[in-house]
Amino acid sequence: MKRFVSAIESCILKFRNDTHKKLFFNAIADKAFSVQERLVILFWQLTYSNFLFFRITAEVFLKAVYSGRVTIMAEEITSFLRFIKETEEGELDWSEDTIKISGSKYLTIMKKLGLADGAIKESMVHPVITNNLFVYFIHFIQAVSDDKTLHNPFIIFSFNEEQNLISRLKRIENISYWDVSQIGNEITIDLK
Repeated sequence: MKRFVSAIESCILKFRNDTHKKLFFNAIADKAFSVQERLVILFWQLTYSNFLFFRITAEVFLKAVYSGRVTIMAEEITSFLRFIKETEEGELDWSEDTIKISGSKYLTIMKKLGLADGAIKESMVHPVITNNLFVYFIHFIQAVSDDKTLHNPFIIFSFNEEQNLISRLKRIENISYWDVSQIGNEITIDLK
């Protein structure tokens, strides 16, 4: 049991500050979020807490999502892990078996989070980002990064193309949550 708790703490329960920690625990406990929405919140937390999860998701999974693909295979994840091992000195000093298992386990985690479905070829599931969840996401990305623009490294995890993201930010129902200012192509989000 102690090992299990330690794994959760090291892989999920890492926080940048008290604001981030409070935001996460309040959302997980909030019955206004459905179970599926809380799984998306957990997914976002994993992107912060585990840098390898961040990289695989940003550089493999979401590239496939944003390019319009509907399936992904474990081999794509293992190829990325091999690439890291071969090109980044001192990273992933793993055996080939560990790399293969990790690729498969990544997709298992995505299935448990409701973001993938299937067996050999995983269907990528695009989550419904309700306005309540979108508001949480904007607060989350600002809690984990000082970047208040669309260049925030966590913005990719919004499951929104840039124009849709901008449109959602500017919706009238969100005026009470933040101010959006735009100078040229530069958009800044200031929480209220």
